[in-house]
Amino acid sequence: MPSVISQQSRQDGQESDDSDAEAHNTPSTPKISSGRNSKLTIALKRSLAEEDQDETAEEPTITRSGSKRRKLTPDPDTNDNDSDGDEGRSNTDTLSEGRSAGGEEEDEDASSNKEVIIPVAEEYDSDDSETGMADSLDKMRNTAEEIPHARGAIVRVYMENFVTYTKVTFEPGPSLNMVIGPNGTGKSTLVCAICLGLGFSPEHLGRAKDIAEFVKNGNDKAIIEIELKGSPTDEINPTIRRMIKRDGSTQYWINGKEQPHRAVKQLMKLLNIQIDNLCQFLPQDRVVDFAGLKPVPLLRETQRAAAPPEVMEDHDELKRLRALEVGLEMELEHDRQSIGTMEGRQKNLERDVARLRERQTIQEHIKLLENSIPFIEYQDIKKSRSDLKRRYNACLAQLEEIRKEQEPQTKQIKQAEDQLKELKAWLEDEKRDLTSAENELKGEKERGNNLKEKGVKAESDLGNLIKSEKERKANIERTKEQIARHERTLQDDPGDLDTSEVNDKINNIIKEIRASRNELDAERASIEPLQTKHDEKENEIKNIEHWISRMNNIAGQRVETLRKASPESFTVFEWLQKNKDKFKGPVYGPPIVECTVKDPRYQAEIESLFSQGDKFAFTCTSRGDFDILINSVYGDNRNEKGLGLSEVTIKYIEKGLDEFPRIASKDELSSWGFDGLAIDFINGPSEVLSMLCNSIALHRVGISKSKLSLTQHQSVKMGKKMTRWVADGVSTSIRRRSDYPDTETELNSHIGQPQFFKTVEVDKHRIEEKRQRQNQLKGEIDEINREICVKKANFQELEDRASSLQEEKNALLQEKGNMQRAVAKYQRIRTLLSNEQEILEGLEKSGKGFKSKVVGLETLALQANMDRVVAAANFAERVREYVAQYRAVATAELHVIELSSNLQHYNSWNQSFKDRLDGKQKERDEFQEIGREMARRADELRDQCRELIDTLSDEQREEISINHSKKTVDELKAEIQQEEVRLEGIYEGNPHAIRQYEAREKEINELRGIMEAKQADLDKHQIKIKRIRDRWEPRIDQLVGNISEAFSRSFEFIGCAGSVRIRKEGKDGCDFENWAIEILVKFREAETMQVLTAQRQSGGERAVSTVFYLMALQSLARAPFRVVDEINQGMDPRNERLVHKRMVKIACKKHTSQYFLITPKLLVDLDYHERMKVHCINSGDWVADNHVQDFKKYIAAARQQAAGA
Repeated sequence: MPSVISQQSRQDGQESDDSDAEAHNTPSTPKISSGRNSKLTIALKRSLAEEDQDETAEEPTITRSGSKRRKLTPDPDTNDNDSDGDEGRSNTDTLSEGRSAGGEEEDEDASSNKEVIIPVAEEYDSDDSETGMADSLDKMRNTAEEIPHARGAIVRVYMENFVTYTKVTFEPGPSLNMVIGPNGTGKSTLVCAICLGLGFSPEHLGRAKDIAEFVKNGNDKAIIEIELKGSPTDEINPTIRRMIKRDGSTQYWINGKEQPHRAVKQLMKLLNIQIDNLCQFLPQDRVVDFAGLKPVPLLRETQRAAAPPEVMEDHDELKRLRALEVGLEMELEHDRQSIGTMEGRQKNLERDVARLRERQTIQEHIKLLENSIPFIEYQDIKKSRSDLKRRYNACLAQLEEIRKEQEPQTKQIKQAEDQLKELKAWLEDEKRDLTSAENELKGEKERGNNLKEKGVKAESDLGNLIKSEKERKANIERTKEQIARHERTLQDDPGDLDTSEVNDKINNIIKEIRASRNELDAERASIEPLQTKHDEKENEIKNIEHWISRMNNIAGQRVETLRKASPESFTVFEWLQKNKDKFKGPVYGPPIVECTVKDPRYQAEIESLFSQGDKFAFTCTSRGDFDILINSVYGDNRNEKGLGLSEVTIKYIEKGLDEFPRIASKDELSSWGFDGLAIDFINGPSEVLSMLCNSIALHRVGISKSKLSLTQHQSVKMGKKMTRWVADGVSTSIRRRSDYPDTETELNSHIGQPQFFKTVEVDKHRIEEKRQRQNQLKGEIDEINREICVKKANFQELEDRASSLQEEKNALLQEKGNMQRAVAKYQRIRTLLSNEQEILEGLEKSGKGFKSKVVGLETLALQANMDRVVAAANFAERVREYVAQYRAVATAELHVIELSSNLQHYNSWNQSFKDRLDGKQKERDEFQEIGREMARRADELRDQCRELIDTLSDEQREEISINHSKKTVDELKAEIQQEEVRLEGIYEGNPHAIRQYEAREKEINELRGIMEAKQADLDKHQIKIKRIRDRWEPRIDQLVGNISEAFSRSFEFIGCAGSVRIRKEGKDGCDFENWAIEILVKFREAETMQVLTAQRQSGGERAVSTVFYLMALQSLARAPFRVVDEINQGMDPRNERLVHKRMVKIACKKHTSQYFLITPKLLVDLDYHERMKVHCINSGDWVADNHVQDFKKYIAAARQQAAGA
């Protein structure tokens, strides 16, 4: 039953109470709301208008095309701008008869008369008295109640300050929801709200990536609230609320309780909502992405959309197991190859191993003999320790006897030592007192000496005072004489100094000199340009002579060629000729100067081998010369720039030419088709040739004027001795990679004409021109010389005049100096006279107090002498006391000497006892040291034996026991020497062969064990793969088969062909990673089925294919809803109409998931279904705030039009 649905809209969260009241009180009145700020009026209502008539009868109506159809009556006040040019045609709804795409009967009655009106309204008159309208609305509500929303379907969408909306609420139906409206009104905003409101990322929209961009301009936050259908056991439906802030942050609530994002994702997973699956959610900006979806990801997305979760899990497990299986197979193959390689190496080592094992047997026997030695040594040392203990005890007894004999003598010596000690202590005290007395005596003596010095100093000072007085009087007389002499000199006063006349004469002469010098400078300036021209022409003549000389020989011609070809190299070459003394050895110029081609016919071949750098390279024969030349050309690390050049090649060669041997004899070269090697055709210094062999391998390059035959060519390549040759004007190079030596690349290039080694003919005409220029320059030089001679004569006259004036000036300056010196002398003598007078006055004053000083010094000298006599008497008394004390000390020292002598005699007599005692003590110490060493050695041998026992087998222990009982250490060592002689007779070969052989054998066994484990794992994986594949493959085949069947029927419905198939990759289809779904379509009769791609089909064809694929998933899909935005863009009207009809039939079946179809336009005469819900969106600046749509007018107009028809 066709229906009209009005969608509720809200403005600032306020609804019209009057409208709500009318909606509750009047069954025929739909809900109305208005949006003032957003200028939005959304009317989503169902309305039914049907005439009472027989079910089999159809009321005829006349369309403008003349066909009889039920008419869809539009608002007479509006224009249908989305009718693809069919603006004058009435909208009709044609119901198709027959079976649906799935083979079932149509759900709607094909014979029923239906009229669809899609109004845009804000209010209805509550006094509607039309019973037909009320009945229709009642029937619509009854039908809607029969089909509830499926679990997870969208029941309500609320948006606030989101993109273009201020506040709006959508209430989608459980089946097909068609959202229509002009472009830019906000249809896709609903799609964005569904994606973002359910917690998914904006990247699934193909639009803005920044979540903050979805907040309406001028607002700080946006709110999306989506109510989903819960399960029958849920008390309330789950409602997800998301707040998006301008700063990009976001918050979630589930049923009013704030939750983290992961809780929302878990809820989506529970309800199987897959916004990230293009098969479920296809926004406008990702339609192209779906058509371009690769076959492999398309299979994955299809499984996610239409298959139970375990199917997808089985596929992922198969991919994982297959990857493990492939990895194990590769590892097993690699292990098999490794075992084969190692077994081959084992066979090669078997002979060495046998020989080494024989050596090992001998070495083990030697080791056993060596191990026997510690046991025998341990037994021997135990015996030695017993004997040593017996001797040690005897030594201790003898030592005790000697001590008893020595005891009386020791007491006597002790008594003498005590007496001597007591006497020495007394003597020490007396000596200290004697020293103190001696110090006091020295002090008295020093006091007497000081008094003596004091008297002597007073007498000396008196003498000096008298002498000083005499000198003062003499100085006074001398000063008076000097003053008289200065006064006589000052009588000749030179008067005031006046040098003005002399100065005037000097200034006049200076002016004359300056003028003369200016004339000299002018004359010199006129000579300098002539001299410069003269020097320039002389240099030009020298250059011409040098050029002519160079052009008359081949070497000179080569140098000229170097100058033209490489100016920097020429500069270095010229510098070398002038600075050969700086180098220890020879430094050679570039090969184009130093070398020549023997036969001119081969000049092109030889020159083709040279690189640019090799042609102009300089050759040094020592490292020191190389460094000097490098620093001279480029500069060194001391910031010296050198010649400041940068494009000069310098090489250093140590090898001689004999170190570059020929690769083949002349006969062998001839058999290959060569005339010789490149080195055979070039002359030059051996050092330069060595450099070229090292750089371009002249000794390895074949040269031929003829073309090589195919056989010769292959022989050269197969021989691998020669990698480059020149034959018949073609240069050939063979390149081989080090990592792939059997892979080679052959490069061929034609050689050009020689430029540097070619024979140059002398240009006689050019030489003649140079000679004429030389003669011309000589004439010009003669003329310049004559002119210079004239100017030099004038210059000499001026120079003589200047010299004369200078002499006159010097004479006047001397006269002026004499005058100045006379005045200066007079002033100096006046100053001296003043100074002498001051000195005289000082001398006369310094004589005062002389007599008082003399009396003071005489008194001081007398007192000092009297004190000295008293001190002498005291000193004599102290000397007498000191002598008496000294005699007592001397007597005591004699007694000490006597006691010491007696004690020495006692000690001498006791020394025999001491010597015997020391000898025995030394013998005891030696026994102790030997005992300790034996104990240490015994411990070592015991520990060594214990360690050896732990490492020996029973047989080895038995043999050591035999050796221990029957053989000595010397016998064992002799036997060891014999075995070592045998060992030397066996060639060792590879010393590591046994270790390598056994390690490799162990590695082989371990690798076999690993292979067995891997094979077991591989078998398990293969069993698992088979078990899972047997379960998964039929299900995926059935799924794709069902999709293909529905897809094919949809294409048959529009007169085209299509199918879906699964592509199984790999051997036996085992490459599960690359299994894929291929969509094949055919839109024209003459075409064959082709795979759908983003490039092969047109946009409309891709859109048809996409929507049919999604429709094929509709009946299989497990998703609670599906969204497709503007899928009909690009379709031609016929396909769009057929696709729409097909979509309506499939999407409006019972038990299918909710479906959202977003489109900005619709054709006329489209099919509709009673389970559809149409959402019309009008928004913009031109929508009236209080506009009221009267649905009764539309119904009346439709009836009038039907009656008139």
